[in-house]
Amino acid sequence: MRKRTVRAALAAGVLAAGAAFFVDIATGAASGATTPADPQRHAIDGYHADRMVVDGVRRRLLIADDVAHRIRAVGYDGTVADETALPDGANAGDLQLSADSTTLWATLPDAQMIISWNAATLDEIARYPVAVLDLGHLTLAGDRAWFTYNKNYFGSLDPATGEVAKYVLGDGNDSSANPRQPLIAASPADPNRLALTYAGTRTTLFLYDISGDTAALVTKTQTGTMFAHSALEYTADGRMIYVSGIGGVFYTWADDLDTSQARTIAMNQAVDVEAASNGWIAAGLPPATDATDLRLFQAGETVPAREFDIPTATGAPALADLAWEPGGGRLFAVTSDQDGAQNLWVIDAPTVAPAPSTPARTATAIKLTAPATAGRGSGINVQGTLGGGLPMGTPVKAVRTDAESPAGVEVRSSDTNAQGEFSFIDSPAAGGTITYTVSYAGDATHKPSSAKVSIEVARTATALTLNRNGSINAYGATVAMTAHLGATYQNRTVELWADPYGADRARSLIKKGTVDGSGNLSVNYKLTRNTTFSAVFAGDTRYAARTIGSAVKTKVAVSTTVAKHYRLTKSYYYVRKATNPTFTTTMTAYPGRSQRLTFERYSGGKWVAWKTSTLKLSSAGKYTFTLTGTHATGVKYRVRAAYLTGTSGDSANYSTYGSWKYFTFTK
Repeated sequence: MRKRTVRAALAAGVLAAGAAFFVDIATGAASGATTPADPQRHAIDGYHADRMVVDGVRRRLLIADDVAHRIRAVGYDGTVADETALPDGANAGDLQLSADSTTLWATLPDAQMIISWNAATLDEIARYPVAVLDLGHLTLAGDRAWFTYNKNYFGSLDPATGEVAKYVLGDGNDSSANPRQPLIAASPADPNRLALTYAGTRTTLFLYDISGDTAALVTKTQTGTMFAHSALEYTADGRMIYVSGIGGVFYTWADDLDTSQARTIAMNQAVDVEAASNGWIAAGLPPATDATDLRLFQAGETVPAREFDIPTATGAPALADLAWEPGGGRLFAVTSDQDGAQNLWVIDAPTVAPAPSTPARTATAIKLTAPATAGRGSGINVQGTLGGGLPMGTPVKAVRTDAESPAGVEVRSSDTNAQGEFSFIDSPAAGGTITYTVSYAGDATHKPSSAKVSIEVARTATALTLNRNGSINAYGATVAMTAHLGATYQNRTVELWADPYGADRARSLIKKGTVDGSGNLSVNYKLTRNTTFSAVFAGDTRYAARTIGSAVKTKVAVSTTVAKHYRLTKSYYYVRKATNPTFTTTMTAYPGRSQRLTFERYSGGKWVAWKTSTLKLSSAGKYTFTLTGTHATGVKYRVRAAYLTGTSGDSANYSTYGSWKYFTFTK
């Protein structure tokens, strides 16, 4: 697909016959031409660039250096990253990078061979002798490498076997004095199609089918008024073929070379033409002071969409090579000055036209002052100044954003006075953060500007109550928790939460809803532990959020049973003095919980303390105490179990005392 020896001077333009071809004039410098800036120029130092291909995968150029007989891998900034020597001091006549960017191929005319390298490492893969004189251009199609040689021949190389096949181009009748080899290109869309053309005075363009065992001519045409072809390219979609040379750029449809659809973009000379994968075409001209050096076209168009002038230092430089980055994101050009100095030009986004320049405008600035806080519905006075030398009466736009106007609402402001001052007073109904944005739109000579100021506006306090705070309730009791919400603006929703004592019981939402017409929301809840209830109002744009709590106390369930007695009469348990009675406590279970077991006896007309024990309950909340010792007869006793908040090992419930059990000993 590639052309080479672009920088060789071509003869003066000669018109070729072809009345059937349409010619569009595209000569002369364009008024909108862009000159690449100095940061886009990278001086080539320490090597010579003669031909290049772009490795977009590794973001580098693979360059043939005919002076040092080397292949060099060069970064986009022109610095050498890697290199390899060519065998026997040969030079690379043409370069090709495989479609997957893994393999670099080159023709070596002096060595009469084709060679391949690993594109990532430049390690040599193989050498393929082809045994032809004047080895020329190279392309890759299907599983073969195709090349041209002499003036009238082309051939193929099967890398798997090393087999070489040779073919005569057309009738083999290019007898011009120009020794340049034919140009060759493979269709990116059809691996069985090749395009070839002469590089001398003959203007024939050939289309070959290579699907069979031999290359077969499909059709041919003439390139009209253009000759001395310098480059041959398919578009990325394979639909069109472009040829450059003396007389400009010729293009036609690739399927049948239909001359009725062919066009010639007339130029004195196009030394190169390159097609990008995004549908753009770049034509390189001999740099000159009276014409643009690079012209970019969209495929099928004859008027350039963009043009570039390469800066000249020591006279018009020669274009050594031109190449696109895959995707068309960058265009690379190598130029050689008359004193031999070379430059690599890297044009970023070449297909994107630069934005038109605009005249410089004076900067403006807005400064605002306002109170830090304000009451809801009260007037907020915002004052400001607009700097930048604007005349009196310049309008500014003020917009308020708050909870009720998140998209913003315009507030009427005064225009500026002679000192650039303005002000406005606003009375927002919403509370919370109120932000005022003041902006100046700008004009032809002044830049726009804006500023913001925020004020905290207090929301109205919300009346919220929750019943049963401090109440004491039996274990298992069901209580009705009722929240009462006072006046609000829009939000009438309340949440009721319950938080039972203990890490094993998480705070949970037990009801969420809209209060009734009286402002109440109720829910029933069964108590087993001390529980903190909360009523939560999230607030609205005018009334503040509020949470109110209610601590509800819950007793335990506790009972004591007596055993080993022989009689129960009038609430007294009678026990033989020789028997040790047992007292079993059953209490609401909780991890690590203890009971306080208290014994009293009746003496002197009153009950007095006798024995007290703190006893750890089982995991089921039970404990059996056996009263041992010498038991006195005729004495009245009583016993009860109690849960004491904190003392009994936890605070899950409210202190609870069980009922007394009475007993006495007899003979």
